[in-house]
This record gives sequence, structure tokens and C-alpha cells, in this order.
Amino acid sequence: MGFFFDENEKDFYYKKSYLKKRLQKDVLENGIAYIPVKVTGIEDIISRFSIKGCESLDDEFANFVIDYTEFVPSENPIVLEIHGPEFTEEEKALIIETVTADMDYSLGRTEKEIRRKRKIFHWMTAGTVVSGILLAVIRQFLVSVPLEFFYVIFWLFADSFVRYLFIENFDYKKQKVIAGRLASMKVEFIVSEE
Repeated sequence: MGFFFDENEKDFYYKKSYLKKRLQKDVLENGIAYIPVKVTGIEDIISRFSIKGCESLDDEFANFVIDYTEFVPSENPIVLEIHGPEFTEEEKALIIETVTADMDYSLGRTEKEIRRKRKIFHWMTAGTVVSGILLAVIRQFLVSVPLEFFYVIFWLFADSFVRYLFIENFDYKKQKVIAGRLASMKVEFIVSEE
């Protein structure tokens, strides 16, 4: 083993993550994932580029929440705990509405991308079938035509078809679940003394 690693690297390579225990300790409570976020004011949550009536989340805030949820098991609902100053009822309503709206837009973007990929899949399926039939017909009746060109076309379609069916489709389902969880996320406010 010394050939591939020096002694210290070997220790790092074989280090194991105990993510499930860490999540149980830090995030999960009674089957619910609580994501704590510390803010100093509403400007940490709402983008400074937003206009009144058309607010959106600050990118850094949104990315923090989205990245955090990546590790939470998909069966656990999410509650966003905002730790910070005492917000007015209007500010709380604005924050909840903005979080909900942005996550709904994110879900819509994910659904749109999945529909686009599914449409491509249907075209690749049709292309695979048509090019397969064309290849069979050409082999039977037109012996003098070079078949390599038709093999390339067939495998181009077949590769995309198989990749979507066995690999990408599962990734899209996972993205949809994550986006759906974020769109269903509840928001709680905790006044912190800091």
C-alpha cells in the first residue's frame, strides 16, 4: 500500500464518515430535519436586488439551505430555523412568502428540465427504433451500402436512450424529490441573543 500512499495519506483515505449519526445528533429530531440558519437581519435573507412586491432570496442564503438539505435523508421533512433578531409579523410573512416562492420557482425549473429531458428521451427512443429498422432493412436488401454509417446512427440514439433509462432518470427523480422537499419546507423563527 505504501506504493500508492504515504503513511499519512493512507489514514485519510481509510477515514470513514458517520453521517447518519452526525445527522441524528445535529439535525434530526423526531423524524424532522431542522436546518439552522443564523441571520443578523432581513437583508441576510432577502436579496438586496429585490424590489417590494417581487422579493427573492439572497443567493448565499438560498445556496446554504439547498446545500444543507443535500445530506438530509429524503424521507425527512425539512424545517428551516431562522435564528436572528425578533422580526415583525410583516417581516415574518414576507420571509415565509419569499422562501416559499423561491422554492416553488426552483421546483418549477426542475419540473421543466425533467419534461425537456423526457421529450429528448422520446425522440431518442423513436430514433433508436427507426434506425434499428432502417439498419435491418438495409442489411437485407442493400448489401452494397456501407453499414458503418447506419451503425453509428443507431448507437448514437441507443446510447442516449440507455443512458437516460438507466442512469439519468434516477438522477432526475432525485432532483425532483429534493426540489419538492424544499418547496414543502416550513419556516420557524428563533430569537437569538447574539
